[in-house]
Amino acid sequence: MVRPIAGSFRDLIIHPGETLREALDDRNMTQKQLAANVGMTEQHVSRVIKGKTDISGSFAKKLEYALGIPASFWMNLQKNYDLELAEYEDRNNITEREYDIYARISPVLEDIFAVRNVKVEEEKAIGVIQARKLFKLASLENIARQRSAILYRASKATDIDEYVAYAWHTLCNCYLDGGDIPKPCNRERLFHRVGSIKEIMFEADINKAIARLRELFFDLGIRFAVVPHHKGAPVHGMTRLKADGTIDLCLTVRKSRADIFWFSLFHEIAHILNGDALDDGLHVQSEEAEHEADRLAANLLISEESYADFRKTNSFNLADASRLAKANDVPDYIVIGRLQNDGLLRWDQYSGQIPGYKWKV
Repeated sequence: MVRPIAGSFRDLIIHPGETLREALDDRNMTQKQLAANVGMTEQHVSRVIKGKTDISGSFAKKLEYALGIPASFWMNLQKNYDLELAEYEDRNNITEREYDIYARISPVLEDIFAVRNVKVEEEKAIGVIQARKLFKLASLENIARQRSAILYRASKATDIDEYVAYAWHTLCNCYLDGGDIPKPCNRERLFHRVGSIKEIMFEADINKAIARLRELFFDLGIRFAVVPHHKGAPVHGMTRLKADGTIDLCLTVRKSRADIFWFSLFHEIAHILNGDALDDGLHVQSEEAEHEADRLAANLLISEESYADFRKTNSFNLADASRLAKANDVPDYIVIGRLQNDGLLRWDQYSGQIPGYKWKV
């Protein structure tokens, strides 16, 4: 169903025939005289003047001879009229389905345009057209054609909205693009720099920590950014293998808890180390790949052996948690968060020890 736009200014789109009428009036020339001068029927001239027939290149050239007005003038009038009419028809043929998609992705679009310092159009019809131009699509409905059947099926089992996810990946590009291009990623070098990443976890200012991470990752062939989270987009973030061998890594700002942020980061690092970085970043990882990434991320933060030994003590007070954290070169809150997640501590136990980050994105 197409929703008509109230107050569309169709009458303000002037056909070149109106200008031809004025040119004849200025010269006190009748339509009959013009028809005789250009060697065409009076009926054809009348139809052009009434806006029922367009000005062709041949007719424009005849008008140049008969009226002394260049053929290019008439052709430009016709071209502008055609474009204005196409835009009018475009605005008035937006389907309810496309409006629905636009409503779903609007929050992401606001963030995209804020990054690009572009004004967001208030009128929905113009906003739809603005979004089409952003994504280089003739219709927002065509976003579905950019998705594979794998993503579409997987989205049914998750909270991912394929349209929001598509817009969110464009938002990631806004944060990632524009800088230098790193060398291809080397997974072995990344593994050996895990200790350096852990050191950054002790930085009290998360925004300084992000800047340090961005520099470290770039040296490893990874472009890194932290972007706003949107309902329907990937929950934690994404890793995307590029054709040049570099990797894009984006994390979402979903919650303020420091332990969640760092585990999410190591989860994405685990995907890279496991060779799970997808070639477009748009698919949903398999349940098995997600499980393996969780397992490796947990082990990178706290070694499996030391954690198993710690659990055997059945003593999970703050001092014990601190000793385990020190042994694994991580802040205490990483251990506390792990214990809460595993049900060994209540969610409210020692939660005051877990920093809450204030995001600038």
